[in-house]
Amino acid sequence: MSVIKNRTAFKECDIRGKYPDEVDEALFRQVGFAFGRQVRQRSTEHLLKDTVVVGGDHRLSTPALKSNFLAGLSATGVKIIDLGVIPTSVVYWAKSKRHVQASAAVTASHNPAEFNGLKIMNGDRPPTPEEILSLANSAEDGPAEAGAELHRIGEWADVIDEYQDEIVATFTSRGIESLAIVVDPGNGCQAGIASEVYTQLGARVTALHDRRDGLFRERHPDCAIPEHLAALVTAVRRTRADLGIAFDGDGDRLAVVDNRGRILGSERLGMILLRGPLRPQARDFIILDIKCSMQLERTAAELDGRPLRCRSGHAYMKKMVLDRQACMGVELSGHIFLQAIEGRDDPLYTSLLLSAYLAGQSSTLADWVDQLPQIYMTPDVRLPMASDKIDRIIDVCRQGFAGSQIETVDGVRLLWEEGWLLVRRSITEPKITLRIEGERPQDLRTISQRLATVFPELQGAMEAAVAQVLCSV
Repeated sequence: MSVIKNRTAFKECDIRGKYPDEVDEALFRQVGFAFGRQVRQRSTEHLLKDTVVVGGDHRLSTPALKSNFLAGLSATGVKIIDLGVIPTSVVYWAKSKRHVQASAAVTASHNPAEFNGLKIMNGDRPPTPEEILSLANSAEDGPAEAGAELHRIGEWADVIDEYQDEIVATFTSRGIESLAIVVDPGNGCQAGIASEVYTQLGARVTALHDRRDGLFRERHPDCAIPEHLAALVTAVRRTRADLGIAFDGDGDRLAVVDNRGRILGSERLGMILLRGPLRPQARDFIILDIKCSMQLERTAAELDGRPLRCRSGHAYMKKMVLDRQACMGVELSGHIFLQAIEGRDDPLYTSLLLSAYLAGQSSTLADWVDQLPQIYMTPDVRLPMASDKIDRIIDVCRQGFAGSQIETVDGVRLLWEEGWLLVRRSITEPKITLRIEGERPQDLRTISQRLATVFPELQGAMEAAVAQVLCSV
């Protein structure tokens, strides 16, 4: 038995950590072997059993980590289809296209270049925290040294070409040729793919940071941070484009900028999709990240949809979208899940869906944004804190504050007529996270003061977050 030297890389939904301190070649060889055994042990009736599609991003550590993962996986005797360097969204597309049992993507998603990790799926649902824990435990029985001959590995060399052909065919003759688009893959996996698809569809494309760079020297791989989209905003205004789109490092998250250079965020994008190309049928479920604005929830309900709150996290969101057969799932970080593509999150598909809808309208994207309700909400306030103290704060909040309703989907969400407060544990770091939304700007301060009355030690951080929102109103 070989002991895993560092378990901190095993998160609730995936594996993620700094290379080589938290993730290294030995760990990926062990995890490959453990995952292969999980694949062999699962019974699947409608999927191609004991077969795994494997891709990876272009980080400098990915080739070595992926090679060792494949060695461990191959030692279990499963069939492997190597997809090469590829967006994570296309890994999911390939799994669906070939109807195979499992998939794996070696990537650290939106994290900086020094990180790496692994996203896995075994069957037709993403992994549960229990399955990730089982993987960690089983990995200690894996091969500590290289030596397993790489066999039963095939390649799908033209997978990206096939994906592009299919998505272009889906959106041909939808008016996209009338649009001017700025595309920013941020040196990530969508580089050379998204811009090429839009070009084939006839759009006038301006491409930024459109080359893969494992060090992400031109733009940070997280597209959910407004500061990282400054070049995109500038380019949209300079070229008078109809919209701008950005992707994260592994190409499975989306950010959108309107024709006036305003960043929409997932909630406003979700509201526009619901009012436009994804207008729900009567009583369709719409799955919302627990951190999403109540304005998105109201929009879904006003359109006769059924909004449901879900725990933050890709795996939780995707599972609920599939289980409820929801027309859409919206995660605050930029994942958009669509029933139209079997619950997958494909940001290029989503951006094309939005683009095709805009092409058929006389209104601009900015006109649509202007019609949306205002959102008054703090960003996540993330504070390092000992685990027992986080437990104490959550336990007290679970008892409720005066006049509040209590939700415990993920941490504690306290609701009043004038807004809500969310207190939860981070799933990736030893931190507590807090967020407030108000009907009016001044409601943020009212709710923040209620929290400070019970927990004075949180007052400074919350007041700073509220002040940031009030200064921008």
